[in-house]
Amino acid sequence: LVDFADQADWYIINSCAVTKMSEKKTRQWISRALKKNQTSQVILIGCYSVLYSRQSPPSSPRLHVVNSPEKINRVLEILKISSNNSFSPKVIPETKRARVWLKIEDGCDHFCNYCIVPHLRGAVRSEEPEKIICQAIHLEKRGIQEIVLCGINLGRFGIENGHTNLISLLEKLIKSTNKVRYRLSSIEPFLIDNEFLDRYFSLVPRVCPHFHIPLQSGSDEILLKMGRGYTTQHFRKLIELIRKYDNKVAISTDIIVGFPGESEKLFNETTEFCREIGFSRAHVFVFSPRPFTPAFHWEKNEGVPFQTKKSREEQLLKIIFNSQLNYYRSFIGKTLSVLIETTDKNSAETGYSENYIPVRGEGILASDYGKILPIFIQREQDRILVGNVI
Repeated sequence: LVDFADQADWYIINSCAVTKMSEKKTRQWISRALKKNQTSQVILIGCYSVLYSRQSPPSSPRLHVVNSPEKINRVLEILKISSNNSFSPKVIPETKRARVWLKIEDGCDHFCNYCIVPHLRGAVRSEEPEKIICQAIHLEKRGIQEIVLCGINLGRFGIENGHTNLISLLEKLIKSTNKVRYRLSSIEPFLIDNEFLDRYFSLVPRVCPHFHIPLQSGSDEILLKMGRGYTTQHFRKLIELIRKYDNKVAISTDIIVGFPGESEKLFNETTEFCREIGFSRAHVFVFSPRPFTPAFHWEKNEGVPFQTKKSREEQLLKIIFNSQLNYYRSFIGKTLSVLIETTDKNSAETGYSENYIPVRGEGILASDYGKILPIFIQREQDRILVGNVI
């Protein structure tokens, strides 16, 4: 294995197609890889590979487009490696990491009116619980302290067979492992109910008190047009319910600004709703029209000017940063369990707490890497909490 900046015989690019910008960046990576070494071969996988194969033939005979979600065997076939053989540790060493993302689900069947992902990834497909548990046990033996369960539509895990679901999987994982803690990458608001929350919070601290719940808009009119399947009142009641279990739980989100037809009034509804909820953090996206979606066509007649989109992005980020700061500062004088992800004294933060707050621990030793340590928070500095190991 070599760094992407170095010359290689093979380049594997795992791509994204959620926005036009991610699509553009993928094309740039392809171009760089092909130019880096005139004899190199490039394998394109991920969402953009599906879109790319539909739009045009490969730009070079050295570019191999793997447009199937079940891509690993095809990649191995191209590399002329049998899927029954294992790679030598000398070729691909196990890197030392503190946190690992474990994909347990793929595909989405919700079809929001702006999202290209269901068109590219296909229907929901879940990994077998037994395989996931085996992977988690193996990761813990390697010293991993936090596993992030992820998927395209994570909350739909197990829905296609009806024999299991996400919360049941979490319970089995905790019974099968000793100390590793689990975090959910994201879960849709319409997939969380009382039973889920009862069972989830009974598993804390082995599961993180952190939910990333996509809002997308704080305007009911825009939510309806997006095809999200809920209202701001539903979202509000859900957050109130979650905070009854733990009023310090982290609630992060995704929001799209500049959706077709979003007037200044409707945008202001989003800003006010975000102030009301008080998110711990948020990803704010400028709307990007994607092919195969209804919103792609709406953009032509109802599109918001790009500069207006960027202005709204900046306005909303200021509101989010303010609520983020208030949330972080509420932990001054308290102790957080922090996963130590670096012991570099020049790094801004040492790691992240159970509620996904960046923390710098003073007095951390090199031997502390990969551990979860209690850190008493003394102050906030540049949106990072600072404290000492207890």
